[in-house]
Amino acid sequence: MALYFEEVLGIPISVVGIIFTLGSVVSIVFSLIGGGLADFIGRRNTLILGSAISFLLFSSMSFIIQDKTLVVPVVILFILTSMGGAFVFPSASALVSDVTDEKERVNGFVVYRILANLGWAVGPLAGSIIIVYGIHWIFILVSACSILQGVIVAVFIRGRIRSKGYREVREKRKFGILAFDRFLLLFSFGTFFLTMVASQFSVTLPLYAGIFMNIPSSSIGYIYAVNGALVVIGQYPITNALKRFSDMVPMVLGTVFYSLGYLSVAFAGNLYGLMVSMAIITVGENMTSPVMNSVVSKIAPEDKVARFMGFLGMTNSTGRALGPSIGAFLISAFLKNGIFVWLTVDIFGVLAVLIFIIFSGYSSRNGKRIDKGGPSGS
Repeated sequence: MALYFEEVLGIPISVVGIIFTLGSVVSIVFSLIGGGLADFIGRRNTLILGSAISFLLFSSMSFIIQDKTLVVPVVILFILTSMGGAFVFPSASALVSDVTDEKERVNGFVVYRILANLGWAVGPLAGSIIIVYGIHWIFILVSACSILQGVIVAVFIRGRIRSKGYREVREKRKFGILAFDRFLLLFSFGTFFLTMVASQFSVTLPLYAGIFMNIPSSSIGYIYAVNGALVVIGQYPITNALKRFSDMVPMVLGTVFYSLGYLSVAFAGNLYGLMVSMAIITVGENMTSPVMNSVVSKIAPEDKVARFMGFLGMTNSTGRALGPSIGAFLISAFLKNGIFVWLTVDIFGVLAVLIFIIFSGYSSRNGKRIDKGGPSGS
């Protein structure tokens, strides 16, 4: 979409970054609402609602994008498509937490990520194939997947939740969207800077590949297919190799791999070099993504798990909101010198590592155990 906006619709690079930023702003707001709803009306109902919203928005997008003169409506509708995911992800993460105990939780999120990343592997390849028939077919595919997702949730999720606190919230019917906790706040600051690095994935990297390296749009999907495939293949081995350590060890190491992977993009001379860079980035993703949700689930009270997940989603969406704009600006400013683009991005990775180290020490001093099987102590 970043390349489509720039190449087909003629939108300037800096404005493309702003479009993705606004999409993340929508996600920020609705992550909080989605988390609150998941604690209030239940995970299942919120997941179905998110699926329905995604279907309506993406199916509308499939029609309107066929008219290349409707630039502003296309941009507005694309920004609004963030709503569906903002309802789904806090609910899904809270559901994984509900049906696993703390010793199983990281593995629970690993299973969730592997299945989700099967979609990451298949999706870009499908997009690369069907885009030759028109970009609207991509949105038709996503609409169909949204309906299928809603049907699966409606049929198989029956509200069998282990969390006592969650059941109490269902009974009391208290609705809230904000959650404040000093441990959550400090950890979320670290994930914010990590997401500032990771968010170069969706805008800066394809723009850099297409504009700076002249990689065809039809080949971009192969870079992202590497990501999806390596999550499926590598997630379990990496998680098992690190399970003896505190959760903060993979958070720090993963941030380092993220930073090194993006820095290596500056030295990638062709599509295969970018695929190697993506492999390094994916190692960082495999280390951090399941653990991130596990840490939050351990510091959350039982009746506020989804709200804590929503707060994490809001923080990360803020990083995703700022990251594309900053990345697009860096490409515009340093188009002739790619190493400055990625070195500047990596400053955020350094900040994330420092905060994670501080959080690890602070939580240990205050009796919070965030190892692989430690008690929550919320």
